[in-house]
Amino acid sequence: MATVLIVSRTQMANGICVGGINEDTGELIRLHNEKGGNLKSDAPYMVGERWNLNIEKAWNSRPIPHVEDMQTSPVSMIENIGLKGVAEFVKTQDLGNRFTNGELAETFEGCLHLEGTKNYINRNKIPSFSTQFWVADKDLHHKEMWGKHYYFYDNVRLKFVGYQTIVDKIPSGTIIRLSLANWWDDGCGEERCYLQLSGWYL
Repeated sequence: MATVLIVSRTQMANGICVGGINEDTGELIRLHNEKGGNLKSDAPYMVGERWNLNIEKAWNSRPIPHVEDMQTSPVSMIENIGLKGVAEFVKTQDLGNRFTNGELAETFEGCLHLEGTKNYINRNKIPSFSTQFWVADKDLHHKEMWGKHYYFYDNVRLKFVGYQTIVDKIPSGTIIRLSLANWWDDGCGEERCYLQLSGWYL
């Protein structure tokens, strides 16, 4: 059994994606159900909650960069420390290159292709993980387009896939969680993992 701090809850086409930190190891994880499947939308985990979970590597875990997949089953919810508590916890952890300060281009081990509206990795250069924390060096500004929410870092558009209440501006210096979507060819002729903004901790 492990103690896991829930750090993100994001939308998927089929269910939800929940991210956490294994407090016992400092490992960033994605919670799957006890059979390795995606969590359903009624899964109880909320950002800021600490849970006792049974946890093991998912039988269907994916190769890099999506190395975080874990089969889990809930034991008990301990407490909710809120967004501020998550930020304080992240600051105390030695997350190595999974915690980056500064320019967006420095995240994901420098593997990102930043093209403004499409920002991604491809198979030419793959980071060793698909979730990380970033402290932005600039404000991010919200804009709703086509019924979806985006945050702009200069001219770079980041799709927001979380459930938090929208804010007009994420100030520089805020801890932000980024993630890479599944491999997908959107018609460009190659598979890519597109960059997503999972949440922030004001």
